[in-house]
Amino acid sequence: MEELARIVVQWAHVLGGVLWIGGGFYTILVQLPALAAMPMPARGPALAALGPRQVRYVMRVAELTIATGILQVFINPHRLLSDLGARWSIAIVLGAVMAFIAYGLLRGPLRASIERLLVTAPLAAGGDSAATAQVAVLRERIRRIGYAQMALGTLILAAMVTARFS
Repeated sequence: MEELARIVVQWAHVLGGVLWIGGGFYTILVQLPALAAMPMPARGPALAALGPRQVRYVMRVAELTIATGILQVFINPHRLLSDLGARWSIAIVLGAVMAFIAYGLLRGPLRASIERLLVTAPLAAGGDSAATAQVAVLRERIRRIGYAQMALGTLILAAMVTARFS
């Protein structure tokens, strides 16, 4: 039974990680450029429909990934603690630290920028020039944070592959 629990938790952890990192890549490389290409009157309703759902989705799969990663330490504690200092342990710890940083970016500045964009975009669509300028700044901030998360996600995946094959 213990082995089954370990397999289920590890499977949920990997699935959550794939959905988290993949969802971030999809958002930055597909959704945001598509929204930017839409005419302004259609952009606001599309952003209002997608933005909050996308943030909730990515936050939940990030939380699932982190929670199942922590749970793995409790299900199989002897491996991490007994191998401390080995390449496997170092990769796991670095991956966890980067995951917390990526989650912090999502929970903090990225979420705040998206929420601000949802408030500002309708004003810009109504012709407010100050709001239009702020939308451009917010879009660039979201893009930069998104690319930082993509880079962290790539490094996390590299750390996990290193751990897996160590």
